[in-house]
Amino acid sequence: MKWPGYNSNAILPFGCPYNQSMSRLLLLVTLTASALAYAQEPTARPTDSYDVLLNSKSIGNQRTALEAVLHDPQKYVPRIQQSLRDYPRLLRSDRVAANRAVYLAALVRDPSFPPLLVKTLGNANVLDECMYACPVVFALTVHAGFAGWKLPSYLDSQLTTVTDLRSSIRNVSRLILKVEPLEDVVQGPGLEKHRKEIEGKNEEELIQMAGPTSGSIDTRLFAAYRLETLVTGSRNRIELYLLALNEVLDASGEYRDAIYQAIYRAELAKARSQAVTSTN
Repeated sequence: MKWPGYNSNAILPFGCPYNQSMSRLLLLVTLTASALAYAQEPTARPTDSYDVLLNSKSIGNQRTALEAVLHDPQKYVPRIQQSLRDYPRLLRSDRVAANRAVYLAALVRDPSFPPLLVKTLGNANVLDECMYACPVVFALTVHAGFAGWKLPSYLDSQLTTVTDLRSSIRNVSRLILKVEPLEDVVQGPGLEKHRKEIEGKNEEELIQMAGPTSGSIDTRLFAAYRLETLVTGSRNRIELYLLALNEVLDASGEYRDAIYQAIYRAELAKARSQAVTSTN
């Protein structure tokens, strides 16, 4: 079928054959229409502090975002609640973001969080995640030890997550704030290899060594071991949570567990400091 007046031999300006010129014209019309449609589409939601904390690889950006969250925590409580509801599913699609939300629940500490976390204890995905050190057990232990949450009596004692939670709460209640020998938590040739690297380092230096900018996973792990036995104050509490957000996902959860223990110590130091202040 030909258009009326169509002449296949017609030549348009600049020496272009008619059909080539028409193709260009149609392409121009299509591009113009697409541009107009794009301009009318709603723009993507800007990344906010919560998104940064769940997804950013930059510890500097995370630190800034965390300051914003802690400045107005109630603003972010609904977002954290939804992440906790979705936690078992998120473990399959985005394990890092899923666990970061749980760590934020431990830090922000809204009373609505523990019931949501408790509901996940028997989920198959969570049980897999909790074969060793467990983010949900950690967050509930923080709530129990430092926010007055009580462990429900109806929990299924056959679940490993429940027995681990009870043990963790009991251990935190017995925690003593004193510097302990590194050998209390790790021994063997690995320790001797890294002893000089971490010996004599203070908390801040060890946090740097245990963080994601460190060049060696082994260095990160042994620095975490030392923090587990060294922390006796709360001055680096937030930095320790940032280490949890940027945890090393080793096979047996040793890094994760060491950072949990360091955080418990920092939380205990903070609680004791607040108790002393309130009585003065």
